[in-house]
Amino acid sequence: MEILWPALGIAVIVVFVFYVLAQHWQRILRQQSWTIRCLFDRVQSLEEISNPEWRRRLGEAAPVPLEQVFTFSFRFDDRFWRDAVRLGEDDQKFIREHGSFVGAIKLERWRSHTVATITEVLPDLKATGWQTRALDFYSDPFKGSDAISLWELALSRPSRSAERPPSLELLLRANALELRGRLLSATQIGNGAEAGDEDVLYFRVPLDTARLAAFRSHDPADTGGNGDADGEGSSLDGNSWQAFYSQQNDELGIEWQLRLCDLTRKSEWERWKILETTTAPLAAQPK
Repeated sequence: MEILWPALGIAVIVVFVFYVLAQHWQRILRQQSWTIRCLFDRVQSLEEISNPEWRRRLGEAAPVPLEQVFTFSFRFDDRFWRDAVRLGEDDQKFIREHGSFVGAIKLERWRSHTVATITEVLPDLKATGWQTRALDFYSDPFKGSDAISLWELALSRPSRSAERPPSLELLLRANALELRGRLLSATQIGNGAEAGDEDVLYFRVPLDTARLAAFRSHDPADTGGNGDADGEGSSLDGNSWQAFYSQQNDELGIEWQLRLCDLTRKSEWERWKILETTTAPLAAQPK
């Protein structure tokens, strides 16, 4: 009996030690199993990145990217008011005193829509500065007539009748900017303008890089002569993601300028710039 109790105590201690060890190993096995499962999930995620279907779904769920940014400006000289629109002194004075004038228009072309930001000086702000407003344009690719008015300038004082006075209007379409004369009489349509039914087209600026190629020119902001102002490629370099376009119509007295930042080509251009290597000068041969 004296031996039984110590043996029983030793057995209880041994069972307790085995129980503690079993709990410890079970906890270690659970941690290892969790680590293996995490590694498996990570490997599976990396494999799915190369899956085109997964990348397509990711692209659809991601925020809509900004693709292109245009900065557009235009100006008229005295020839435009005198010969193209043929305004009298009273109408020109009315425009100078009561008209709004555009400084610049920025077009941000997202995948789904275009945001137009117009910076202009209004009659009551001519002494204080510029005003900025923004418009969203959702164009329908199946409707070529879709357009939004960015700016309008009345060419004469409003009459007492309900008829609208003739005006100039800048329109944004899906792939072009247009300056049109509205309700102009036959005597107000100068040479060089395309006349239609109560409409005169003074210029159409395409927003497609292929059709813009004919207007490619040197950027006056390029002070270095060999590249852009920020050193990121020549304005005439076809590989650059930035470009400058302009046209001066002396017959109409209109000049416009357009700067493009094509963000869809920026990564491609940066890759091309990194891969491009300059030829190292040859070492001088010893005499």
